[in-house]
Amino acid sequence: MGSLIVDLTHKLLSLRGERPVIILDGLDECGAQEELKSLIKLVLILDELPPAFAVLVSCRPESSVVLAWVRARAQGLVIPCEDMDIVAEEENFHTIHRMVEEGLRDCIDNSSWKPSKEEVDAFVSACRGLPIIASIRVRDVSFQTCRGATLRSEFEYFRDLIDAPEDINKEYLRVLRRAYIVGSSGVRTHTAKKYRQVVATINAAFEPLSVFFISQLSGIAEEEVLAILDPICSIVDLSSKFGLERSSESLPESPPESSSEEIQGVKFYHATMKEFIMGDPIGDDNDKVFFIRDANKYFIGLPLLRFFNSSCERDMFGLPTVLPLGDAGKWSDYMERKHCLPHHFRYAR
Repeated sequence: MGSLIVDLTHKLLSLRGERPVIILDGLDECGAQEELKSLIKLVLILDELPPAFAVLVSCRPESSVVLAWVRARAQGLVIPCEDMDIVAEEENFHTIHRMVEEGLRDCIDNSSWKPSKEEVDAFVSACRGLPIIASIRVRDVSFQTCRGATLRSEFEYFRDLIDAPEDINKEYLRVLRRAYIVGSSGVRTHTAKKYRQVVATINAAFEPLSVFFISQLSGIAEEEVLAILDPICSIVDLSSKFGLERSSESLPESPPESSSEEIQGVKFYHATMKEFIMGDPIGDDNDKVFFIRDANKYFIGLPLLRFFNSSCERDMFGLPTVLPLGDAGKWSDYMERKHCLPHHFRYAR
């Protein structure tokens, strides 16, 4: 930090009235607590930058971060802090109100029943002042009203919630319970198995995978993958598009086109969902099925290896048996060819 950032900045600085700003975003996500403590010490060295610089740090109020700021202030450093969760109640209410009004505009326009101002206000208040909950519920209402529910019944559902969620984790649990739990018997065994296979695959992937590819890895039919994901589409985004990348000339014996192959990329809307399903279980015994311990994201390893081996056996990658490094023509042909592979083959390789 000293030699590469601070010293170099002093040597090269030639400012003419500008005020450069260095932004460190997501500081709390940079490792475990011990690693974060060490990192904070480096961050505080940025105080040695020329006075023209400003440093903006964005992170959740982890104890190690808060303690570091307190100690730095005690040593005379000026570090203004603002907890963004503690904002003016009226301003936050207005923000969420706009989100709900704009997000549900089509639903309201298409409904014969129109919510009153008081009913909209109650819906907004039930979001607990958290925009992330508001966005989930807007998507939830849109989904439910497209599948037979009425706008009125949805407003009544959120108004009459028992044990209404107070934070984002309990909101995720609400969505999962509503999607999969049937009465007091909990999640059906076959549904629980498919949920864990599909959601664990999404969680372990380092980029969005298509429904087709998730189906290939999990051994579950595409329509069944969608049947698992549709009820939780308020927290799982099915809208990412890869575009059709298949080239019949570049792939030998390409498998049949699939309706969702390379089209639907699946991911969670928010990183907090990954944290939720990999975190400590909350709720009761019926809810334990929703939590998946896979901190190192190994779940996808074996299915991916099986897919890779199977594809190699069928020569789906188009890899030559022998690829002489000295043969520039053959190497060039292969390098050009590999970029024509569909996304799921490139990902597997």
